[in-house]
Amino acid sequence: MRTKFLLIIACFVFVSVAISSCLDSDTEYVYSSDATVHAFALDTIHGKKYKFEIDQIQRLIFNRDSLPMDADTILDSILIDSFLVYGYVLSGTQDTLLDTSNPQNLLAATSGDGMTFRIYAPDNITNRTYTLRINVHKEDPDSMSWIKMASAPVIESAPQGLKAVILNDDLLIYPSYNEVYITSTIPSSSNAWTNHNEVNLPEDVILGSIINAGETLMANTEQGDVYTSNDGIRWERSETLSGNITCLLAYLPANDISDTPATLSAIQKDETDGKLYFCSTNTAISWTRGEEVPENFPTRNISATLKTTSNGLCQVFLTGSSDVESEHTTPWASMDGLTWVDLYTEAGYCPMISTPYIIGYNDALYIWGGDMSRVYTSDTGGIVWAEADEKFWLPEEFVSNGPSYTIVHDRNDFIWVIWGGNGTNEIWRGCLNKLKKF
Repeated sequence: MRTKFLLIIACFVFVSVAISSCLDSDTEYVYSSDATVHAFALDTIHGKKYKFEIDQIQRLIFNRDSLPMDADTILDSILIDSFLVYGYVLSGTQDTLLDTSNPQNLLAATSGDGMTFRIYAPDNITNRTYTLRINVHKEDPDSMSWIKMASAPVIESAPQGLKAVILNDDLLIYPSYNEVYITSTIPSSSNAWTNHNEVNLPEDVILGSIINAGETLMANTEQGDVYTSNDGIRWERSETLSGNITCLLAYLPANDISDTPATLSAIQKDETDGKLYFCSTNTAISWTRGEEVPENFPTRNISATLKTTSNGLCQVFLTGSSDVESEHTTPWASMDGLTWVDLYTEAGYCPMISTPYIIGYNDALYIWGGDMSRVYTSDTGGIVWAEADEKFWLPEEFVSNGPSYTIVHDRNDFIWVIWGGNGTNEIWRGCLNKLKKF
């Protein structure tokens, strides 16, 4: 039943005053001076109720959870489900009594200033003015927004291809073993680039092996050595970790729930039998060997991402290129870096993508790459894959910019796509609207 008590209360006040003035009595009536709003609610919007809060100090009525961006088509004629006061409400001009039994046009409440209501207490003297401010999404929260950055480093060539990595709040781009471009990932910064051509990585470093291991960058060389850096410019050979390391895979941070320390995972070649084995370390002193690496496991163009399971455990997902021809892109998963599970299923596999990138994003997994025309996603922990919704779109320019690019995901939920070394020097940054923090 719609609230119609306001008009009744208002009429009751006026009638009571009139009757009391006519009676020959010494009885004195005192009416309440309560001119506050005690509750406010709108009718359902797309079948959902949105909670409104009341700030009595600022006299502001507002909703914390923004309404859908298409709510304007509903707010131009909507019922006020509840407007609890102990007097009466005037809206618009001072002599217009608010009738909540009829739909109201509340579009003015979505503007910066909002719309106002004057609340009169039962004493017909005390009054307060409240502002109704209805927050509505300006963007579709489930859509990606992409912008082309104003500046990008001019990279003439990238013999091994580009490699981007995040270190704290910095984005680092390596076009070669002796050069790196650095900028801040924080949107409020100038995003100016600095070029450092004094990087002291060895010439045989595999750029694609550079990974972030907490606050340290790590890379391996063709000779099997491991190098570490705290700033991405000055690198040192790790005496304890070097030796037959063919590929650095992923870094798993420490986890309090499983009581496991931070772990680095890699592939090591056995000097005796020449076979490849998974290995890991949580001491940076020595490697612990795991099982033998399957033939179809990716050993080049490694892309890895972390995801937290429903019970709080940390899991790493990985994809890349292997020596085995396939018609599909296979993601692998591990919880300790020593044992890896092939997640391929015929029911819903990810089609073959050259140089695939995997990203854990918005509680799902995404794989993309190749000609940058498609994105595939899985919300089943990498088991079943399907083409992503059209809202997770890629700009048309991505397809025409060529194959010399690299992708990285920062901790502010921005995805960076960087081109360079093949005639195109562009950087794009995208974020799901509901994940924007800036």
